[in-house]
Amino acid sequence: MKVLIVGLGLIGGAYAYRLKNKGYEVYAVDLNQESIEYAKEHNYIDDGGDDASLFIPKVDMVILSIYPQAILEFLKKNAKYFKKNQIITDVCGVKTSFVVEATKLSKPALYCSHHPMAGREKSGVKFSKECKFEGANFLITPTRETSYQTVEKLRALGTDLGFKRITAMDIYEHDKMIGFTSQLAHAIAVSLVNSDNNPDNTKNYIGDSYRDLTRIAMINDTLWSELFLENKDNLIKHIECFEKNLDELKIALMNNDKTALEALFKSSTEIRKEMEKK
Repeated sequence: MKVLIVGLGLIGGAYAYRLKNKGYEVYAVDLNQESIEYAKEHNYIDDGGDDASLFIPKVDMVILSIYPQAILEFLKKNAKYFKKNQIITDVCGVKTSFVVEATKLSKPALYCSHHPMAGREKSGVKFSKECKFEGANFLITPTRETSYQTVEKLRALGTDLGFKRITAMDIYEHDKMIGFTSQLAHAIAVSLVNSDNNPDNTKNYIGDSYRDLTRIAMINDTLWSELFLENKDNLIKHIECFEKNLDELKIALMNNDKTALEALFKSSTEIRKEMEKK
């Protein structure tokens, strides 16, 4: 298969590296010429540049690895180059704010979004080889217009990339779930780090608990601001639910209620254990 990856950052670079090693013919577009040159030198791509119109007509699939607010702009700019039976997809962490419009703009090509649930705290193509997909989830978000064949091609893409579990779900359920499993987790990590009144001293005492919980607080501020705002209704509801549960723990502490604390701990342990089951 011939693919064009638009945006050679961490995820775009990881896709290029893995797909090239799977025998795909891989092209890439990025405004940063250094990223293109790096990908060429390390055999991540067959060719690349900053002009998508040179590559769109020759590929079977266009993978958009760019910020959510840039997706519709890209589709409008390049609509005349799309062709019948070509698949256009994106790796964006939110869907409802643009997918319906993106589907219209992509015609006669076929638009179907997806979301690789993987990443690192670092950014850029130079770190993309370290981005691990094994054991991670790959979410496909078809609409009513999406054909079975298109979903299956994206499922095959996820398999070739190395993802463990591939799931199809609608865009609304996706944003609701991602608001909890990804965005709320990032919100908690950011808030925990920012609540530290003496970070210079804290670094001398951190262990695995703090390290594991706050790794994702090292965050791309531009990207995640967009993701949070475009899914803010879902995220606010999840934050409010989290606040309620944190208050229950706080009240148990204030009341010296060991029984209540044990019940909270047992509940979280059982729920987390279930997630480990295959």
